[in-house]
Amino acid sequence: MQKRWVLREADESVVSLLSEQLKIPPLVARILALRGLNDPDSARRYLSSSLRSDLPSPFLMAGMEQAAGRLVRALERKELICVWGDYDVDGTTGTAALVSFLREVGGEVIYYIPHRIDEGYGLNPEGLKQLSSQGVRLVVSVDCGISNYEEVELAHNMGIDVVIVDHHELPPNLPPAFAITNPHRPDCSFPDKGLSGAGLAFYLIIGLRAKLREAGWFGASESPDIRRYLDIVTLGTIADMVPLTGVNRVLARRGLTELGGSTRPGVVALKQVARLPPGEISAGQVGFQLGPRINAAGRMDAGLKVVEMLTTESHEVALRIAQELDEHNRERQAMEAQVLEEALSQVDADPLLKERYSIVLGREGWHPGVLGIVASRIVERFHRPTVVIAFSQGAGKGSARSIRGFHMVEGLRCCADFLEKFGGHEYAGGLSIKQEKFPSFLTRFEEIARDSLAPEDLIPVLEVDAELEFSEIGLSLIRHIETLKPFGIGNPEPLFVTKAVEVSERRDFSGGSRLRLRQGGKSLGAVVFRLEKDFPASPGANIDLVYRITENEWNGSSAVELRIIDCRLAP
Repeated sequence: MQKRWVLREADESVVSLLSEQLKIPPLVARILALRGLNDPDSARRYLSSSLRSDLPSPFLMAGMEQAAGRLVRALERKELICVWGDYDVDGTTGTAALVSFLREVGGEVIYYIPHRIDEGYGLNPEGLKQLSSQGVRLVVSVDCGISNYEEVELAHNMGIDVVIVDHHELPPNLPPAFAITNPHRPDCSFPDKGLSGAGLAFYLIIGLRAKLREAGWFGASESPDIRRYLDIVTLGTIADMVPLTGVNRVLARRGLTELGGSTRPGVVALKQVARLPPGEISAGQVGFQLGPRINAAGRMDAGLKVVEMLTTESHEVALRIAQELDEHNRERQAMEAQVLEEALSQVDADPLLKERYSIVLGREGWHPGVLGIVASRIVERFHRPTVVIAFSQGAGKGSARSIRGFHMVEGLRCCADFLEKFGGHEYAGGLSIKQEKFPSFLTRFEEIARDSLAPEDLIPVLEVDAELEFSEIGLSLIRHIETLKPFGIGNPEPLFVTKAVEVSERRDFSGGSRLRLRQGGKSLGAVVFRLEKDFPASPGANIDLVYRITENEWNGSSAVELRIIDCRLAP
């Protein structure tokens, strides 16, 4: 697909100030400025990402005082607590972290993860009745609950208090819960609205530990070191694809260190089945190797297994479950490939595709667990807001993914007349719909997309951080760029452009091509994956290219390698 290259502009006075004050290269200062870090203090915090000094107080979050206070009372009274988590990656990891902490401080706690297919998303009456019969008097929902007004009301009538820990968009009427911690509350002064469900669970742990200290719970002994829970929290934060900025960046940066050295049986087993070598873990390894195995449990079977794996003290139990998750992940990959092929055939059969501003697909029998991934793949290919719906006996469940310029939940809200239920955030959503409403929904959604988007919004943009000459690129530059990690949503790995580069060599392989490039007397290696048929880099050609800078280690030596994202023939 054609892409627009946009060289981002930074305020040169800000770049000079950051470079001088922080003693960093101008290029790194430019990247910081382009990420909105325009003063030395905010840039310094970004680079340090200290848990002690850079995390805001949990009690800036509306509802935290009540939520932590209710948990303290439950612990003092030895009440049975249930943590009810969502089945996705940040719901299960957030649940595991909170359950583990409550157990560490002496709580009597169980957990409940609904089955994606059999029970669906959020709280449900049958599950609450089951918990009531077990004697549960406090339910803490993690990554769900904010849209469960009737279910929370039912819990209250059964004598169960509900504390909601959720990051999804607020409905018009908030549930009558004992406490709600959600940074999107209009009365919430917490400065960061981008936390995942796992991050919010960790913040509840911070708040609860502070309240327990006040109550003298720990006596003369030291309070628990909550940094040990960051391995689990980081899995959920990175894999849920929330922005790696602000609080998420602090948690993930320290959490990756905890994850690399974790001795938690569940984490050790998960890394083992993913065949990751011992030592440092990158955000990419979490996002593409560990996270999908956790997500596969909720998509293909029961997310309950993830919590069991991450909370068990048995290496044997953890490894058995990790192997099951690995198998579920292979099933998920096969199912995803099949559904994607069928979805693309629907797209290809649409003669009006080039005129459409959105893509809405539906079919009987698709597995609901892979719809979000399929929707993401279609967005990557066609760059349009996409909804993919699986129908079964007249009822449809769908996942939606969006592009810049189209707020998905607001778009779904404009189609609420045709939907049974919907939720999510700016770039992703979920919905339920009756099959007879599908044609009307498709038409309305396309109208909303046309009203919201301009034709140029349908062309993907590559935002380039700087234009470089090959003479400026070396291993020292890579070391400076590494100070900006971890990269991810909201903090993308820097993109660079170089023009008028000569292709010296080209060697194709099954997944792409390796190149030798020359500019101004300097030669560099490069690699490109997912090779397009019209890829213009032939030996002797002059090209402009957009790329990321990586380090290639081979036989004990290191060299710079360019990872090409896009290229075109030089004018």
